[in-house]
Amino acid sequence: MATNTDISSKLENSRNSLRKIARHDNTEFSTQSILNDMEKFVKMVNAMDETVLVPSRLMNLPQEGDDDPFSLFSMLNALKTELLWAGDVEEHVDRGRRVSDMSDTDSDASSAAGDSGIDGEDDIESAARAAASCRNHLRGLRRCLRHLTATAAHLTRSYQEEVGAPV
Repeated sequence: MATNTDISSKLENSRNSLRKIARHDNTEFSTQSILNDMEKFVKMVNAMDETVLVPSRLMNLPQEGDDDPFSLFSMLNALKTELLWAGDVEEHVDRGRRVSDMSDTDSDASSAAGDSGIDGEDDIESAARAAASCRNHLRGLRRCLRHLTATAAHLTRSYQEEVGAPV
């Protein structure tokens, strides 16, 4: 029974941390924490949203490669919403194309959580492989969040330059 209480307590602490991020509370995490990267991403997208008062003006900004600034703006906001509130946000944003409900990460996690397919493998070996896979995905997620945060900062600066606001 104490184990269920510990798990519930840890889950509630995690939920509170994410709520603080969503509310912009000053919560500190290790600089190596995924929560730190999530917090920076959410704050930068919120700053971008507060700066870009007229999103249609992003269409006047020079396009870099295949990504136009307005699409980046919309994508960053959709990712922030999905990160904080879950759900299939991408389906609502990309009405023209259907996005698969099951990503590569989902299929990796489901295969790691289920039968390994290897005869004689015990739960400890399976859990160790799942933990290693999780660490690998977290490193990738941190890299993605850092890149997206930099993209939001760049888009914010570009918009400020376009409208003549102080950078």
